[in-house]
Amino acid sequence: YFKHYDSNFFDASSYVLGNSIGMMPQFLMDVIVIGTIIYWMVGLTAAASNFFIFLASLFVFSLVMNQMLSVFAAIAKTKTMMQSMSAGVIFLQLLFCGFLVNPNVIPVYYKFIYWWNPFAWTYRALLVNEFYSEEYSEIDPSTGRTEGENILLSQGFEINGEVFGHEWVGYSFVYLIPYFMLCCSLTAILLTYVRVDSQDFTNGGDDAIEESETHSASEEGIETDSDISIPVKPVTLTFRDICYDVTASKGSAKIRLLDNVNGVFRPKKMTALMGSSGAGKTTLMDVIAMRKSIGTVTGEILVNGFPQEENSFRRVTGYVEQFDVQAPELTVRETIIYSARLRLESNIDNARMVQYVNSVLGSLELTEIEHCLVGNDEEGGLNFEQRKRLSVAIELAASPSIIFLDEPTSGLDARAAANVVKSLRQIAYSGRTIIATIHQPSYTIFEMFDELLLLQKGGQTVFFGELGNQCVNLVDYFESLGAPPIGAGQNPANWMLTVITEEALSCDFIEAFKLSEKYLAMINLIKMCSSEINPDDEIKFPTKFAASWWERQRLTEARFRTIYFRSPAYNWVRLLLSAVIAFILGSMFLSNRNPPIYQETDMSSFFATIFIAFIITGILAINSVLPVMLKLRDSFYRHRAAGMLGPASIALALGAAEKWFIVLSTLVFCLIFLPTAGLIPQEHSIRRVIAFWGFFTFNLAIYSYFGQMFMCMVPSMRIAQILAAVFVGLNNFFSGFIVRPQYLAGLFKFTAWITPGSYVYEGLIVAAFKNDPRKVIATPGSKFYIELGCESDYCEGTVDDYVNYFFGGEYSETKLSTALIIGVLTIFLLTSRIGTGLALKYCNYTST
Repeated sequence: YFKHYDSNFFDASSYVLGNSIGMMPQFLMDVIVIGTIIYWMVGLTAAASNFFIFLASLFVFSLVMNQMLSVFAAIAKTKTMMQSMSAGVIFLQLLFCGFLVNPNVIPVYYKFIYWWNPFAWTYRALLVNEFYSEEYSEIDPSTGRTEGENILLSQGFEINGEVFGHEWVGYSFVYLIPYFMLCCSLTAILLTYVRVDSQDFTNGGDDAIEESETHSASEEGIETDSDISIPVKPVTLTFRDICYDVTASKGSAKIRLLDNVNGVFRPKKMTALMGSSGAGKTTLMDVIAMRKSIGTVTGEILVNGFPQEENSFRRVTGYVEQFDVQAPELTVRETIIYSARLRLESNIDNARMVQYVNSVLGSLELTEIEHCLVGNDEEGGLNFEQRKRLSVAIELAASPSIIFLDEPTSGLDARAAANVVKSLRQIAYSGRTIIATIHQPSYTIFEMFDELLLLQKGGQTVFFGELGNQCVNLVDYFESLGAPPIGAGQNPANWMLTVITEEALSCDFIEAFKLSEKYLAMINLIKMCSSEINPDDEIKFPTKFAASWWERQRLTEARFRTIYFRSPAYNWVRLLLSAVIAFILGSMFLSNRNPPIYQETDMSSFFATIFIAFIITGILAINSVLPVMLKLRDSFYRHRAAGMLGPASIALALGAAEKWFIVLSTLVFCLIFLPTAGLIPQEHSIRRVIAFWGFFTFNLAIYSYFGQMFMCMVPSMRIAQILAAVFVGLNNFFSGFIVRPQYLAGLFKFTAWITPGSYVYEGLIVAAFKNDPRKVIATPGSKFYIELGCESDYCEGTVDDYVNYFFGGEYSETKLSTALIIGVLTIFLLTSRIGTGLALKYCNYTST
């Protein structure tokens, strides 16, 4: 919107009104489809007037909720903030809509929420619309009211002692339509007077960490090879007739992306991989670096004359991705030292390793910011150039013999790009082999490279060899083939790409290269490097990983603990939310704590409150863990490709880091909720509290760990959110409150058996209320009243009786049943942990 507003397209009111009207057809279709299915499948009143009122209520409600949440979107600075605000408001609306807590049980100090709540107005209208229909018009002689009025009264839908009348259907529209217009106006006002722009730290910004300008830009100012104390084994990489084929997205045809590519990458040399867009330069680098997980690769790749072996090759290579994302919660030094400890040989002592890390920090001019958090684009941190150099430092920390870089200068200004390439130049002087794809480099940067491998579209070679002083070898070669002479001051890199893509030139550069002396020299060089084999130069390691299993596990768990403790938006906020939600739910019963006798509405409200407690905390847990897990999963893919650790290490570390916050969150919740609500009877209170807390902890752990598993199983956040929504929906409908266990049969009964929420809810109810002797007064005419066999107006049973009635006698407190529930929940937990490990092992959702 702000972009259009700045261009004087329209004002805020036009935008909001147009957006609201534009959404109406979609909402109408959704309501018609979903509302029709629900209405007739549930078996609501078969009358046209009731049906259309039902659809109209849902339609207006959809418009109101969409526009109300748009108000939060207009003022929230970040997506996370908007989601938190929306979740808080929806939680209050669900709690005080009249479904979970009966309206006549809502304390007077929360009544204003009930009367403000669009959920409440809509839910009340739907109930009145249904229970004032002909199907519920039969008069009950014992009460003098219709069957529908009795149902409404038993659920607490009364005002001033009278049941809500049919006129309240109309009142809902009278309230909701102006409410919608108010939200539209408020959104327009906020968009006009509150400017919320996303911050951009791509090239630094006000919040980006600034470095001093004291560093010398010359090569003499960069630390030399003598500062690097870890020995490097030089590696010569040769490849012959490399072909790479993939299956077309449509059909089964094969597409060749690389076609018989040859070349040599040598120590102390910087080789540039270049070509026009789609030529396959990054593809070639990924194939040689063994980063391709799909397609078919043919040809020969030799490392110091020996066949390329995956595990050993990963141990001696570094790969700097174009947009490498690091953990924003860690400092620059912590990020680099983690890479060093997992990738350097185990015989290197800690003091020497730290000395080497210091050398890496100095060589890439990161010493001054080594204790700064990496950060991210949303909250600030390192600027783009600093992150590029950090990515290089992470790979250099492994003391690799070969470093691959995917467009290391993209997104950088001229000075920053020059600094990065000068650092790479110095790294090459230390005996390492540097290979980089590079796009439209300046002349200064291009001249720093020693050799060039140039590809044309179709993945075929048109030049390989040394560039020479001022790129003279490159220029002379193409001019000899009839290319127009390079102009004075013209960048050879740009001139070269123009030449090979110029359609007016009749030269076939691919065939010309095969017939040239450059090609013959390349083949001879490959043969020489492949034939001069020294057994001492073979790259071979006895183990897959440099660090032991225990060391990998220790370091990964320590890293995750640090990330978690420095993630207040994830962990500390959920502790605060646990406390707030616990108090709000518990305070529903402050005015009626531990009464000598309960009403039926009190008990159903207790059951509803426990239901909403474990559902809402579970939803918050699974939704908040997904983005965190996405970052950790993608980070693991990079670490696995670098040969740092395996899936078991991260799966175990994730569980270990998460468990303390799960235990603490549920403990905070129970310590606030149970005493505030007064749920637990005096008899065996300690045992009941411990059992309640135990089942509540099971619930939060299952939601959190299943969220981790879903994110590891699927490629994107959107699909993981769909799986999470299905998981939440199953727990909602089959936990035992919305659809009680005695009403489930056949397939639905089976669904309840495989739903963890049904076991959690049973455990919570049994822990809090089973065998509770406190009294409950039966409402005349209610099903509980009839089940007790009451005949007089006053009739009472026990809390235990009400639990048996409400859940159809399905919940029992025996050692066997409790052990069974705990056993099943433990199986769910183990399933989530094993599933996470297997997904990390067999799924790889990287772009390659």
